Amino acid sequence: MKNSGFTLIELVVVITTLGILAAVAAPRFIDLSSDAKASVIQNISGNLKTAIKFTVLKDQIAGGNSDSIDYNGNTVTFTAGNPTANAQHMRYLLEMDLPSTTFTSNWSTIPCKNSEFCVVGNRPPSDNRIPPIDGFNSGTGVFLWPNGYVLDDCFAYYLNVAEDGSEPIVDYVDTGC
Repeated sequence: MKNSGFTLIELVVVITTLGILAAVAAPRFIDLSSDAKASVIQNISGNLKTAIKFTVLKDQIAGGNSDSIDYNGNTVTFTAGNPTANAQHMRYLLEMDLPSTTFTSNWSTIPCKNSEFCVVGNRPPSDNRIPPIDGFNSGTGVFLWPNGYVLDDCFAYYLNVAEDGSEPIVDYVDTGC
């Protein structure tokens, strides 16, 4: 009676070959960079929310109704009781070295380059280059998005929408990271 089956050497060769194929092919099918970008965008949003609350509290401790405060040696101005929604203030609040002129005015069609992040501020809801956001009907906003992306569906934002000094909107969109 003759036994048929695979030898130990044949099994080792097949398992080794499958292991090599998996090691080469897996990174192509599992893209963790998008998860990392989404996490960074979420982190920026959380840090920005904390920094804005801190500036408002710092103003309240000083007596409230200030036009500006000192934030780590930088002047942050207020509009309607919250930090003004401009790019320079976001640089201060996030303590990030964000460029002021490395992106073009076509940020909705040309990807961010020459920096880890791009930022644009003082944008009204009527600016058709920014993505539509629920509740953004007045005031101005600041938008931050990562290198290699356009301002589309992977960004953090701060909207100073209230004219009465109520809570601003700080959030993110990470569906396209």
